[in-house]
Amino acid sequence: MEAIAVTGEQTLQQGLNEVVMNKVQKMIDGKRVGVEATMERLINEGKIAQDYIAPLGVELKRNDHSPVITFNGEGSLTMNMPDGQFSLHANAIGQLADRMGIPQRYLRTLAGGAEWQIALAATMLNEHSGWTQRSRVLVRTVGTQVRGVLSDSYRRLNSVEILTAFVQEAAQQGAVISDAYMNDTKVWAETILPQPLVIPTAKNGDVVIFAGARFSTSDYGDGAVDMRSFLLNGACLNGMVRESVMKQVHLGSKLPDNLRLSQETYALDTKTTVSAVKDLTSGLFSKDTLMQKAYEIQGASEMEVDLNHELNRLTSNGSLLKSEGSEVQKILMRNDPEDGVQGGATLWKLTQAITAHARELTPERSRELHEISGQLMNRVKITA
Repeated sequence: MEAIAVTGEQTLQQGLNEVVMNKVQKMIDGKRVGVEATMERLINEGKIAQDYIAPLGVELKRNDHSPVITFNGEGSLTMNMPDGQFSLHANAIGQLADRMGIPQRYLRTLAGGAEWQIALAATMLNEHSGWTQRSRVLVRTVGTQVRGVLSDSYRRLNSVEILTAFVQEAAQQGAVISDAYMNDTKVWAETILPQPLVIPTAKNGDVVIFAGARFSTSDYGDGAVDMRSFLLNGACLNGMVRESVMKQVHLGSKLPDNLRLSQETYALDTKTTVSAVKDLTSGLFSKDTLMQKAYEIQGASEMEVDLNHELNRLTSNGSLLKSEGSEVQKILMRNDPEDGVQGGATLWKLTQAITAHARELTPERSRELHEISGQLMNRVKITA
């Protein structure tokens, strides 16, 4: 493989250096408001979040079919608990469906439908609840909305502390936060080193990459604490993430009925996770990691593939929607370096076409495509 130039002005032509770095800096500046809004939302929702331990289902052995938790379908699907009535987020509806053996997609469709469908969703939940063996669940709310119905062994973590630790450790490594996004159930943050790697490839020209790390987590069972290498193509701002280096499931010992008794465990679990995040973040910015990712890009550029066959496979297995596959194919046919797509029909070219299309999608789906393209890179085997 060809030698890789690692950062520094002497490794780049001055013009290319300025153009690419200015483009990336402009992107970072444009994302700043969104990054600040993400952090503010995470903090503010943390202040009004509340946890409850509640019994779901009934004591079948006692022939008692009067569940503590019931559901109402008048106007919208709600959950009735001793602490009050709460609206149900789609994420919580899906979790309830799984617990009660109801097809998740069907129940979520009913809950978001017409009045009769919402009423039917409530009836189904009440009926299933009356014949489901009682179990303790952790109900996580934000204000008057239930966002998650989780195991009573769910490890509660302080996401503000953990995300802050990630950003601070990345800064210690010389990185800057390039983007962040939060929806109702999950938060993501990406960081990059401001100086690029210039990677000469066999069949796809010189690739200018800004390397970094991505962090994500969910307080509502919509994904584990996760960290991955993050790669940003400087020419087109396509993003990609590689395999997870930390996929920490939120499961531990059973929570007590009085959650105040678990505050010490809450603080200790958070402290342990913060420590792991710091160590892993440091590792993701190490020279060895950066060189490994560079060699993987070179390997992907040497791997010729049948692009049509690959796209058919990705749409057939559900990784890409058919409409997404068609758009990726159009990008490949344009063969525009502004999309990060140039040169021969290689695995690297395919990954860049996928991430180029990701720029047009929602923040959630865009990040899913970053992961799909990163999974394709697993085919590249680098020998020491």
